[in-house]
Amino acid sequence: MQDRKFRILKRDRPPYLQYGLVSLGIVFLVFTMLAANLNNEIQNKNQLNTVYARMIEGSITRTLESVENSLFPLLMELNEIETTPSDLENLKKRISNQIFFAPHIRQIVVLKNEQPIFDSNHLSKGEVDLSKLNFPQQEVSHYSVNLRIGNRVKGRFLPIKGETVSPHNNRNLIPIHLQRQFIDRVGQYSILVAVNASHIERIFKRLDVGNLDEHHLMRLDGHHLLQQDHLSRYDHIHAALSKLVDDGRDETTIEIKKHGFLTYHAAMRLSPKYPMAIVVSADHIHTARIWVQNNKHLILALGLATVAILVFVFFLYLDFHRNRRLRKEVQLLSTAVHQSPVTILITDRDGIIQYANTAFETVFGYKEKDWAGRTPGMLKSGHSNDEVYKDLWDTIRQGQPWQGEFLNKTKSNDLIPTTSAISPVIDEDGNFTHIVGILADISTQKALQEKAQEASRLAKKANEAKSNFLATMSHELRTPMTGIRGIISLLRSQDISSEEAQMFLKDLDQSSNALMFLLNDILDLSKIEAGKLQIEHIACNPAEIITTILHLFQDNADHKSIAITTNAENYKNIWIKTDSLRLHQIISNLLSNSIKFTQQGQIDVHMNVRELYDDQLELEISVHDTGIGMSEDQLDKIFAPFTQADSSTTRKYGGTGLGLTITKQLCELLEGHIRVVSKVGKGTSFIVTLKVEKTSPPEDNTLEKVNFSSLNILLAEDNPINIKVISTILKRKGHKVTCAPNGKVAVSQAAQQPFDVILMDMHMPEMDGMDATRIIRESSPVNQNTPILALTADAFPEHHLKYKECGINDIITKPVKWDQLEQSIARHLK
Repeated sequence: MQDRKFRILKRDRPPYLQYGLVSLGIVFLVFTMLAANLNNEIQNKNQLNTVYARMIEGSITRTLESVENSLFPLLMELNEIETTPSDLENLKKRISNQIFFAPHIRQIVVLKNEQPIFDSNHLSKGEVDLSKLNFPQQEVSHYSVNLRIGNRVKGRFLPIKGETVSPHNNRNLIPIHLQRQFIDRVGQYSILVAVNASHIERIFKRLDVGNLDEHHLMRLDGHHLLQQDHLSRYDHIHAALSKLVDDGRDETTIEIKKHGFLTYHAAMRLSPKYPMAIVVSADHIHTARIWVQNNKHLILALGLATVAILVFVFFLYLDFHRNRRLRKEVQLLSTAVHQSPVTILITDRDGIIQYANTAFETVFGYKEKDWAGRTPGMLKSGHSNDEVYKDLWDTIRQGQPWQGEFLNKTKSNDLIPTTSAISPVIDEDGNFTHIVGILADISTQKALQEKAQEASRLAKKANEAKSNFLATMSHELRTPMTGIRGIISLLRSQDISSEEAQMFLKDLDQSSNALMFLLNDILDLSKIEAGKLQIEHIACNPAEIITTILHLFQDNADHKSIAITTNAENYKNIWIKTDSLRLHQIISNLLSNSIKFTQQGQIDVHMNVRELYDDQLELEISVHDTGIGMSEDQLDKIFAPFTQADSSTTRKYGGTGLGLTITKQLCELLEGHIRVVSKVGKGTSFIVTLKVEKTSPPEDNTLEKVNFSSLNILLAEDNPINIKVISTILKRKGHKVTCAPNGKVAVSQAAQQPFDVILMDMHMPEMDGMDATRIIRESSPVNQNTPILALTADAFPEHHLKYKECGINDIITKPVKWDQLEQSIARHLK
């Protein structure tokens, strides 16, 4: 039961449509039967017409045969002998006898060369007017006789020249002309016969065709010799006659439209011997009248029954619409509940389900036969404890709505999370009668929550991957550190030569540089990911940068017998504005990468500059090698952080997989891009394209040589090793160094004596470098304006900004580069 109220509506559906269809079916059936009867009547009539046409044609043909047979011997004699007066007398007697014994022949005229020489009409006072007979020029001929049929004429005898026939004369004659046909000529004599038209009409009447039927005697040229109706005005009758003659057939049936709406079927029959046709037609309207007359009682009864049924249906229709208006509101509410996208359940006060909408079956899969007589407890999955259901029932019995979430079970045992709103139904008397529950499927919301949790999990996994990478990278950190510690142990030995010591020191420098490069990569990646890497646009010479880098890597290339070539010399006069340090880093990373993955062969560093507009240039630097190359799959992830082409690459060639990631992001920060073309076993090409601004060479700002031998320097540093290294180097350069292990001591010493320069570590115990600098700037009477240079491992710009805000003049990043320190001291002392 999807909806009991809908069932009621279906039972109340008015039967007027059924009654109407039944009555229409009865009417249609009866009319079909009557139409079939009418059609049968017409077909029978058409068949009867064909029979009549054959009978009439046969009778008329025999009549003409009798005329021909009786006159043919006479015609033969006339054309074979020379007539004398005695012969003519004899001819008159024979013709008189012929007319006497042939009542259908009214008059016979003998012609010689188309001129009358004898006329059986004794009352005639002149010659027969042949022009009024209108014989056709050619006719169908047979045997040795040429027979022509003329137009029907009025009067008792054939028309006489100069005489007029009275219009009241109702007698008609059909003239027939007989002439012998020879092989080489026609006969000299011919006979003109006037046949009584009334005799032909009696043939039609004798067959009793019917008062309203039409019959016609026609010549083959379409001229009507006898007719009951004026069908001669219908051209399609003549067209049908011509087609029948052309086809060589004897008879046909044609349909005729008369007066625009009257329909006839006509049977047409040709005489097989004489040039004439018989047409007999039946009037369908007349046939229909007869049919109506024969079936009038049935038709009347059918009409009365149809009217009665229509009246009954009309009143039933009115009654239905009165009831429909009363049920409209209930139906609307029932439809809304039934079609609601959320699940709606109605139970009695004991929880037995009375109603469930279609959404319940859609979501949970239970049909009426499944939930009838059961409670919503069938949806329990066991994930909610009994206290929840106890609270639900207590709330409902108090007349209050309850809301909560359930993990319900479907018929197929799938679990669906739903939010449930359950309310009691109170009738007009205040009685608790039913319970309405609305359950909304929140699977989508839960899925979104799970996706958010999955995203969090993936982020955590990414962090774990980064942690794993850092753990793996510890190998790269420990490798140079192991070399450094080993060399230190060797240097402590007493039995090493001076040459060995120099070799160990060189190795120590390489290990420390490798460690430095690794730390710089890590710091650069951190800055880029945090968006803290600052780009400086200063004038630089890209050709000079390429040349410098090639000199730095030449020893590594020579060690592997790799030839490095470049065309940078062609662009030595090109100066651009960009971050020279980052450009140096990009090219260095690419060249280092090519040397690492090329066992032997050649590396070409190619430079190209294209002018765009105004002072804008496009700088393209490409590094081509003949190394191991990469596959398509490896190219897809080559720029991803913490990755190399595959795990075997790390094992065989080493590295952290950060170089190309940093290179790509540096290219983007410099408003450019990088692309790679590679083929396994053939080599790899990295192409960097940057948009830069053309500029002029900078002025020479070389600092004058400063005498550092008498500088009094305060060094604030908490690391004992750094104190020893930095102070020893400064003292060897002739400077006086005062050391302070923390910021508090540094403030105290700065208050006691003036210093030329203060070197300040920013992270110290008791008092850090920022606080110490701030106090010196504010309260030191002798060092308030002394240059203070920060020595720090902090590489982020925001830290540098804070340092300068507290009074730091310049920042030197650890590990200290002595040429950079000297340049900074010289700049600030000047």
